[in-house]
Amino acid sequence: MMNHSFKWQGRQDGEGEQHLRIHQVVNTSQHADFALIGFSSDEGVKRNKGRLGAADAPDMIRAQLANLPVHQPISIADLGTVVCDHGKLEHAQAELAEQVERSLKQGMKPIVLGGGHEVAFGSFSGLFQYIQNSEPNLKIGIINFDAHFDLREAEQVTSGTPFLNAANLSEQHDQEFNYLCIGVAKHSNTKVLFETADRLNCSYIYDHELQLTNLVNLISKINGFIEKVDDLYITVDLDVFSASIAPGVSAPAVKGIDLSVFDPLLDAIKKTGKIKVFDVAECNPRFDLDNRTAKLAAYIIFNYLFD
Repeated sequence: MMNHSFKWQGRQDGEGEQHLRIHQVVNTSQHADFALIGFSSDEGVKRNKGRLGAADAPDMIRAQLANLPVHQPISIADLGTVVCDHGKLEHAQAELAEQVERSLKQGMKPIVLGGGHEVAFGSFSGLFQYIQNSEPNLKIGIINFDAHFDLREAEQVTSGTPFLNAANLSEQHDQEFNYLCIGVAKHSNTKVLFETADRLNCSYIYDHELQLTNLVNLISKINGFIEKVDDLYITVDLDVFSASIAPGVSAPAVKGIDLSVFDPLLDAIKKTGKIKVFDVAECNPRFDLDNRTAKLAAYIIFNYLFD
């Protein structure tokens, strides 16, 4: 089910483009560059025995985006929010995939607002379907900023299974599975998850490697991964950051990474021009403090939108 109830509103400082804020440009163009799609679900987190509350994230992130300034011409369409009703997660993921694929067909770049990290399989599936139906020879790369691999084996999809689900979908269609996880915390992943990552030939970078002094090497490794693929799906699980700036997540980080490293990495990925789908996940307003985590999500999206 799609929910279209959010009302874009906010501060207005004056007339003219130099005063524009995001709430003033959303849904004002017939042919938008970017599409916002909410994913209201924490059913995957529930199944994964995590802290509930992520279903409330999409509109909280929108509210933080609304007053951010517009520094260059941009057009954004808000397509509403996919709502996971009555625990029907698989149905919601399929609906999200349809919304993502439709946006890509219309020439827009989807930005999905999660929701638990079960959002990732819906986002990926949408891009996968689009590629299969348009240019099946193109290779998709997944870059996941996350403390966790989310490669867990389970009897049903959860917030811990999306990339194993993506690997299985790729295998079913004889497609390569290209996955890079950035920010992996050794203390947050079992041995079997590392074994699964290695079996699937996944690439990963540990959280302790994400230091400014190592930035050149990090960008080189990421670019090496990107060179092997044609299109990118980027997903940011907010629990990759320190709990001091991202307290409102299902699993707050003891260590976490810093924005001083994340920002130049995202910028380097943007410069490749290969990003097709972007999402943020695991924002949990129920446990947030002063909207810090929702503000962080909005900040990350702002930096993705603008140069």
